[in-house]
Amino acid sequence: TMPIWTAILAAMFLGERMTVWKIAAIVLGIVGVVIIVRPATGEVNPGQLIALAAAVGFGISVTMVKSLTRTEHTLAILFWMLVVQSAAGFLPALYAWTWPPNHIWGWVVVIAFCGTFSHYCMARAMLHADATVVIPMDFLRVPLTAAAGWLIYSERLDVFTVLGAGLILLGNLLNLRSAPPAPARAPS
Repeated sequence: TMPIWTAILAAMFLGERMTVWKIAAIVLGIVGVVIIVRPATGEVNPGQLIALAAAVGFGISVTMVKSLTRTEHTLAILFWMLVVQSAAGFLPALYAWTWPPNHIWGWVVVIAFCGTFSHYCMARAMLHADATVVIPMDFLRVPLTAAAGWLIYSERLDVFTVLGAGLILLGNLLNLRSAPPAPARAPS
């Protein structure tokens, strides 16, 4: 639901315009993810509520990053994001901390670099485009992760995954359509 929250917040607080194509991209992305993930129906469990809260929080975060790109440099945004996240995670990490074995540290560095670089790319994307254009692209993580699972771990790639990925890609293609130009005013 994160792209929905981001679109609502960006329209409310940043003045971004919602178009039919942006709404279609969000809807197709969500439908595609639901088809791929196929969540169990029935009762609402605490994990789902926590995931919903995380989606709202990430939507707020993305909207704030978009707002900051208007006045701040990307590296400054990234630096302060890392400072705040490190401070917020320090106490919980102390509670459950165990040192990783030596052979894991290389992977820790790779994950840290990839995570930081992805935040850098997101902030740069927000500098150049509306959040309502950038965020539906985030749905691409789901089929890309499924493809990586298939290629790297030989996980099964079924018809639902392919169908969901197709809907996500279609939504993103629709979202990239440019809005029709405003009609020219007649000279007075």
